[in-house]
Amino acid sequence: MYQEFFSLKMKPFSISPDPSFLFLSERHKEAIAHLQHGLQGYGGFALLTGEVGTGKTTICRSLVKNMSDDTDIAFILNPALNEVELLTTICDSFNIQYQKDNLRSLFNELSSWMIDNHLKNRHAIVLIDEAQHLSFAALEQLRLLTNIETNDKKPLQVILIGQTELQEKLKQDEFRQLAQRITARYHLLSLTQQESNLYIQHRLNVAGSIHAIFDKSALQEIFKKCNGTPRLTNILCDRSLLAAYTQDSHIVTLKMVQQVIKEVHFSHTNTQKLSLISHWRLITLVILSVFSLLQAPKIAHYMYADSLFSSFSDNTSVEQPNALSSELLNKQWFDAYPQLDLSQSRYENALSNLYSIWGYQAKSKQATCQQGRSVLLTCYTRKINLEKLKQLNYPGVVRLEKDSENALYAVVYQIADNYQLLIDGHLITVTETWFKTYWSGDFTLLWKAPFPLKGAIKFGQKGKEVAWLANQLNKEQGWPSENKTRFDLRLLEQVSAFQREQGLMDDGIVGPRTLMPLMQLAAPNSPRLLQEAN
Repeated sequence: MYQEFFSLKMKPFSISPDPSFLFLSERHKEAIAHLQHGLQGYGGFALLTGEVGTGKTTICRSLVKNMSDDTDIAFILNPALNEVELLTTICDSFNIQYQKDNLRSLFNELSSWMIDNHLKNRHAIVLIDEAQHLSFAALEQLRLLTNIETNDKKPLQVILIGQTELQEKLKQDEFRQLAQRITARYHLLSLTQQESNLYIQHRLNVAGSIHAIFDKSALQEIFKKCNGTPRLTNILCDRSLLAAYTQDSHIVTLKMVQQVIKEVHFSHTNTQKLSLISHWRLITLVILSVFSLLQAPKIAHYMYADSLFSSFSDNTSVEQPNALSSELLNKQWFDAYPQLDLSQSRYENALSNLYSIWGYQAKSKQATCQQGRSVLLTCYTRKINLEKLKQLNYPGVVRLEKDSENALYAVVYQIADNYQLLIDGHLITVTETWFKTYWSGDFTLLWKAPFPLKGAIKFGQKGKEVAWLANQLNKEQGWPSENKTRFDLRLLEQVSAFQREQGLMDDGIVGPRTLMPLMQLAAPNSPRLLQEAN
């Protein structure tokens, strides 16, 4: 909105990490130097820590961007994984094929690949953001991988990035062996007043500005309120530029910054308190889970009390699908099941089956995404990979293709040891290998929205949607409930923290991808794709 007014080529103060805006303060230069030292080929681990919003992720993205072409990188943004899931994610990132997703098999496949990769004179790096969420078992697997050595160096190096509590975690006795492997470590501090001023002007210059826009008193007020934290500085500067634009002023003054602070209830959040969110999150989830088990009504097939669509039948009972065969479909197409009516495998039929899983019955020819809106069921359609399918964790419609003339739609119903597909009212069990062979990547899921969606929820907005969001995040992160209707800075930090925990881009904007995992926590009895393996 204000870019043309200030002759800027792009927004200078986006909170999303962007290496092109990297400002190298003395601390940032030292951090990069320490990480580069840790990647010289001799050490197993490098460690970068810092408070929320100090620029850790941006530094690492810049480091990755400047690595040589002979480097293979696994960048893991969602470390809240068990050891099997962690090794699976690393294998997928390196495009390593594996037959079984058990710990021993994954470790052996990864070890063999590391040695072969080294013999090709290539380097392998695993970079883990928000590493304070890694479990002891997951960290132990990383340590064991770094045990593998060649004559001259280790074929795998690991960079751990995390908040301050990661340092404390690694001081615990059970992490003693891993801590001894860390050959480079750095703790990133906030900017000084002088660095904050230079940081703001640097970002303006990168965005295309050729002169100063913030006056001296405005810069001092920004530092006072943000305490040198880059992310908070970005938010306040962005809003201040907007304020200057609305007042037709090419200079941001102290009065404008103070007005923005007043309007958005801006205050510097205690980052240590924010870093404790993850600890309270676990406690809150346990309490909520126990409560839901005690209080949840015994509702078969996830029946909800909402009225049905007018085009749907009044009968809401859903029959349990019949398993067509106990034989596991591993390679062959559906030719093994002539009793299947594949003419009933159109998209509308599959979507009708998906509505049934949620407790609603639709006539196959009338099942559309639009009809779900009256009960807040919303379609989410994307072309995705297997990792994203599991991360979404909702049953959904998939397109399966044998060749250009043989394609059908099914519902991927559950995933445990194998995959269950719902076709023509029957359940067919297939292996992951089979599913990966025939799945096109097309996926449509249904999810229950908390309110009619009218666009993303953003910083500065007000309303009942913001109140719902604040209450859900408070429950999830262990904060006291409050009557909040404005999207303020603390809520922005809560949203960003939640997004990072979920492996999402931490842009602070609440759209469907942020609401979906929130709703899964708010409604623990809603349909899930992933089930416990036997």
